[in-house]
Amino acid sequence: MERYESLVIGLGAMGAATVYQLAKAGVKVAGIDRHHPPHTFGSSHGDTRITRLSVGEGAQYVPIVRNSHRIWRELEALSGESLFEQSGLLVLTSREDFDPSDETDFTLRTIGLAQTYGIEHEVLDATQIRQRFPQFAQVVDSAIGYYEPGGGFVRPERCIEVQLRLAEQQGATLYKGETVTHISSDEHGVTVTTDQRTLQADKLVV
Repeated sequence: MERYESLVIGLGAMGAATVYQLAKAGVKVAGIDRHHPPHTFGSSHGDTRITRLSVGEGAQYVPIVRNSHRIWRELEALSGESLFEQSGLLVLTSREDFDPSDETDFTLRTIGLAQTYGIEHEVLDATQIRQRFPQFAQVVDSAIGYYEPGGGFVRPERCIEVQLRLAEQQGATLYKGETVTHISSDEHGVTVTTDQRTLQADKLVV
């Protein structure tokens, strides 16, 4: 029975990144996926996903995203693949009842985080939005926009493929097309059974 320091179940965006970083750190790691990633059976398929440094969902994400942008460039250098397109990104609020003192407004939260963390950005009024982004010519006069030149999009399926390939080059083992049927743990670690084999590990990431 093969034993690893770490096992990772699921090799989508999070799993692929985890396997790669563990392998890069010298951990004896294996990843398991019931399909053959990248694939269309999870939440990581499709051509693009937006990314920006000022994440209006919460300040806790800012250092994570900053690090991810560094990692995308590192992966591009190692693989020769284009993963992160720094096209710039626009966030805007356009509604008649917009209240510039509303702390729950997503655009205002995004602006506030950019100011707090020193993220390069521009705040645009309705006229500037219409001039620079004519596809949004119908915004209301009270509209407000946040433009981040460092934002853009990543290519998720390509990111997964690159990280899994580099993980294998770093010594990771990938079990693709295997379904996990049972997981158990005891004082010795974790046992994972698939429809093809049984594996043991000190730690498990799901």
